[in-house]
Amino acid sequence: MMKDDLTIWHIHGLELPLDIEDADTVEKYEAALAQLEQNIPADKSGGTAAYIRAYCKAFRTLYDTLFGDGTAEQIFAGISDNARQYTAVYGEFLTFVAKQAAQAQEAQRQLQKKYLPKGGRR
Repeated sequence: MMKDDLTIWHIHGLELPLDIEDADTVEKYEAALAQLEQNIPADKSGGTAAYIRAYCKAFRTLYDTLFGDGTAEQIFAGISDNARQYTAVYGEFLTFVAKQAAQAQEAQRQLQKKYLPKGGRR
């Protein structure tokens, strides 16, 4: 089955497949998000620069876990450890996932509307 644009995240010239309607993909996605939550430093007690480096490393680990080793290096090529820039990329990623989820929900709603009797009874 060919992947459509809904399941391809386009970022910095890369095309990264992620289908949130696929159970194996969702398991990997959920595990990667849990790992991200664990890896984000809790505070800046080790210094601000160390915090930023650990913060950025957490996101690199997320993308390598989801898309394969070396992906983060490609996504962040030419970008130093910069919390603002890493956060912006993560925002783009979350927007991609949210759009895919909304479109999947709408497709399901349209099917139900078309095929279920009025009132939702079978």
